[in-house]
Amino acid sequence: MSAGFKYNIEPEPSIEERYDVSTGVRRRGPYKLDTTNLVVGSFLPSFTPIAADLVKKTAQVAIRVEVYEKYTTGSNTTLKIKKNSLAYAGMHIGNGAHGATISSIDKTDKVFDKLTLGADFGVTLEAGTILYEATATDGTTPKVIANSALYERKQVENGIVLVALLMRAFEIEPTKLAMPFSDIDKANMPHFQFNALDATQVGQTLSVAKASSSQDGLMSKEDKAKLDGIASQANKFTLSAATSSALGGVKQGGKVDDATGQEDAHTKLNALLASLRTAGVIASK
Repeated sequence: MSAGFKYNIEPEPSIEERYDVSTGVRRRGPYKLDTTNLVVGSFLPSFTPIAADLVKKTAQVAIRVEVYEKYTTGSNTTLKIKKNSLAYAGMHIGNGAHGATISSIDKTDKVFDKLTLGADFGVTLEAGTILYEATATDGTTPKVIANSALYERKQVENGIVLVALLMRAFEIEPTKLAMPFSDIDKANMPHFQFNALDATQVGQTLSVAKASSSQDGLMSKEDKAKLDGIASQANKFTLSAATSSALGGVKQGGKVDDATGQEDAHTKLNALLASLRTAGVIASK
């Protein structure tokens, strides 16, 4: 190298294998990336969730945030999320049943980013919960749903940005992904196989959100207490016997043959009455 020359080239970051690369299949042709709300000069890591229009050949990032620390509802407007998300001020976030709007983002902490919300989110969120960018502050509808993943690291630039996308991948390691996928994304990606989280992974903390009416998860202690409070055979129904003042259950009476003549009618009538009493249709003597 000649004297006086100095090179200041940013090296490509070393990335662990995030999926079985032998199973990866790329979509045909480049896709035009929608860079709205993305920071020019920043890099999108490989395997970022992407919502692609397969006809128009356009792509939009499915922005997701992962809760870093348990958020407790109740006039609480501070939510801590994992760093390096694509969240931005003014963005709506939601989980399908609740939501909020991001007023500002504090990135000064080295471990997490702190969101200031316009209002309380409305429900307690466990660490590890994945929230999606929503169309409105109620958080019920995702803005987009991923159907692809970014094939390779890409820099956001002014003007047209073309990206390559994955349409299939197996043995995906969720803990190694730089950008999380929500459950609605995974359900919309039948050709992607995500591995289950390994609770024995060294240095990893497994956190599963509580179950809700819209997503699977762990049972809360409150719901467990409700189940424990239900008595054994609580829904078992026993039909009480009928009385002269209350409806109830009766049995079929025993068979009584037809009378063969006038002289036999008295005997058959008494037999019929006895059968009805035994069945509970009429009161006993």
